[in-house]
Amino acid sequence: MALPSSAEITAAVKGLGLLLRGDARALLCYDLSLDGFWRSFWLPLVLLVVYALVMQPTMAELAAYDEDRAFYMLAQGLKFLLNWVAYFALIAGISRIFGLGERFGIFVILYNWAQAITTAATLPILAGVGWGLLSSSVLAGWSTALLLAWLYIVVRVARHGLGATLSLSVAISALDLLVTLAIHRLVDLLL
Repeated sequence: MALPSSAEITAAVKGLGLLLRGDARALLCYDLSLDGFWRSFWLPLVLLVVYALVMQPTMAELAAYDEDRAFYMLAQGLKFLLNWVAYFALIAGISRIFGLGERFGIFVILYNWAQAITTAATLPILAGVGWGLLSSSVLAGWSTALLLAWLYIVVRVARHGLGATLSLSVAISALDLLVTLAIHRLVDLLL
């Protein structure tokens, strides 16, 4: 299985733009094959590593990990991976319950690409704050805007990827936030 090509990445960015406008042609921008499914995992994983390197934890965050930056970064990576697995497992079950199981793979592809693109958009802000080019107060506004945008994106991914109703799509989006909060809290308690 090869890494995604620049053409596939460009198509995914175009697809996300169409998806955000509610355009069903968005699906034509993604490789919905089995290989495309597995390739959709590559970019979020690569960007996770970049994110961990760029991220500048606060002193309070580091204190919770005995000021060990490497351990902190590993914990953040663990949170990401556990969240990914738990959320997709829940969505697999929900999609089957609602008779949408055959579209689960499409949901995963769209979700992974959307996650990669939004992470890539966040990296310059994090780097700017980490390198002292931007005030840390920028992150508060950015985090709120990103959360709201992400919840909207997941609604669109569920609508077009799973073919879910609007109410189910909103619930799937809210579940993403709840799973993330629960996994982060659980890992923090265990570590």
